[in-house]
Amino acid sequence: MKRNFVPLIVFCSVLSNCTSKNQEKESFDYPLLKKNEALRLAGNYKQALNLNREYLHMAQKNGYTDGAALCYINISNLSVTVGNYEKGLIFLKKAEALLKESDNEALKARIFQEYGQMSKVTKLHKTALEYNAKALYHTKQCSVTDKKNYDLQKVFSNRADFLYEIKQNDSALMYFHKAMNIDNTDLINSLIAKHHMYYTKRIDSAKFYIDRALTLTNQKEGILNSQKGQIYRIVGDYYKAKEEDSLSLDYYQKGLAIFIKTHKVYNIPFMYEAMAETYGYLGDKEKEAEFNNKFIHAKEQLSNIQNDTVNQLIDNLLAEKEVSAEAFKFNTIIFSVLILLIIILITFLLYKKLKHVKKEIINESADLKNNIVRLQNENEVLNNKISENNKELIHLAENNDSSFLTRFQEIYPDFIDALLKRSSDLSSADLLLCAMIKLDFSSKQIASNMSIEHKSAQQKKYRLRKKLNIPSEEDFLVFFQKLENGESYSGDTE
Repeated sequence: MKRNFVPLIVFCSVLSNCTSKNQEKESFDYPLLKKNEALRLAGNYKQALNLNREYLHMAQKNGYTDGAALCYINISNLSVTVGNYEKGLIFLKKAEALLKESDNEALKARIFQEYGQMSKVTKLHKTALEYNAKALYHTKQCSVTDKKNYDLQKVFSNRADFLYEIKQNDSALMYFHKAMNIDNTDLINSLIAKHHMYYTKRIDSAKFYIDRALTLTNQKEGILNSQKGQIYRIVGDYYKAKEEDSLSLDYYQKGLAIFIKTHKVYNIPFMYEAMAETYGYLGDKEKEAEFNNKFIHAKEQLSNIQNDTVNQLIDNLLAEKEVSAEAFKFNTIIFSVLILLIIILITFLLYKKLKHVKKEIINESADLKNNIVRLQNENEVLNNKISENNKELIHLAENNDSSFLTRFQEIYPDFIDALLKRSSDLSSADLLLCAMIKLDFSSKQIASNMSIEHKSAQQKKYRLRKKLNIPSEEDFLVFFQKLENGESYSGDTE
C-alpha cells in the first residue's frame, strides 16, 4: 500500500501542475495575446501599453512569472515599433531573466524571435539567423495550439525574410510555406506572391496567392489592421508589374490610408514613392511631382518621428519598476540584517560544536571556487583554440588547399565519424561539402571554392541532403548540431 501511495502522490502533483499551467494560458496568455495583437495592428500603441501594464500587475500579484515575461515581450515589441530599440532591449532582457527556469517553449521562441528581429533592423543579419535558429528549436517543442496562439508562424516568416538578406531565396520560400502550415494568413499569402513576382517570375503563381490573400483580408472587413496596408502594397506592385497602373494606384491609396490610420510612419514614405512612380506611368506629371515631394518630406521627417506619448509611458513604466525595486531592496536589507543577527546568535551558541564543520565548509568553498576558475580558464582556452582552428580551416578552403579536408578531419574527427555512421557511402567530395557547410560557407562561396557554378553548388547540397536523409524543413547547421549531439531524427528509418 505504501509503495503505491508515493507514486500516486507524485502523479497527482504533476497532473495538477500541468492543469494549472494550461489554465494560466487559457485565462491569461491567450486573451492577452489576442487583445495586444488587435491593438498593435490597429496602431493603438498607448492602449496596448496600458493593457500590458494591467496584465503585468496582475501577473506579479499572482506570482505568475511566465505571464510577467509575456507582458515584457509585448512591451519590448511596442518599444521597437516606435523606434525605441534601447528600451525594447531592456524589457526583452527582463523577460529573458524571468524565463530562465521556465518550461514554456512558446515564450522562449518569442524571446529569440524578438532578438532576431532586433538584430535584423540593426543590420546584423548573421546574428539574426542565429537567434532565429534558437527560436525554431523552441517552436518545434510547442503544441499546435500554442504555435497559433503565440503567433509562432512569425518565426518561420522572419527566417524567410532573413534568408533574403544572404541571397538564399529558394530557402526563404520554403520557410514561408512552413509559416503557412501553422496559420494560413492573408499576409503570408501576399509575401509568397511577392516572392513569385520578384524571384521566380511566375506571374500565374503570384496571381493565385494574391487572390487568396485578398479573399482572407476581405473577411476582416471593418477591422483596422496594419497588415492590410502591407498586403495592398504588394497587390499594387503586382498590378504595376502587369502594367495595370490604375488598379495599382487604387491599392496603393488603400494601403497608404491604412498606414496613416495605424501610425505606421516607417511605411508611408515608400507608399508615396510607389504612387509617384505610378502617376509617372499614367502621364500625370503634376501628381508625380506632388507625391515625389511628399516622399522626400516624409523621408526627411522619418528619423525625427517617434510616438512621444508611448515613449513617455514606457519611461514611466521603467521608473515604476525602479521604485518597486528600491522598495524590495530596502525590505531585503532589513530582512538580511535580521537573519544575520539570528545567524550570529546561533553561531555564538554553537561555536565550539560547529567550529570543525565550519572550517571544512570554508575549505570546500575555496576548492570549489578554484575549480570554477580553472574550468573557466580551460573553457576560454578551448574557445580560443576552436576560433583559431576555424580561421585556419577557412583560410585553407578559400585557398583551395588540398590539405583542407585532412586538417578538418583532424580538428573535427567526431563530426566526420558521425557523418559516415549516418551514411557510409559518402564520398570525399561529399565530406568536403559537409565541411564547408559546417564552417557556414554560403552556396556562392562553395561554388567559388569548388570552381563550379552556383546552381551546381545548390544541386550538390540537394543531393547531399538526400544521401544524409535530412528532412526538407531541416536546416543543415541545425542537423549537424543534432548529429554531433547524438540526437535521433524523424527522417531516420527504424
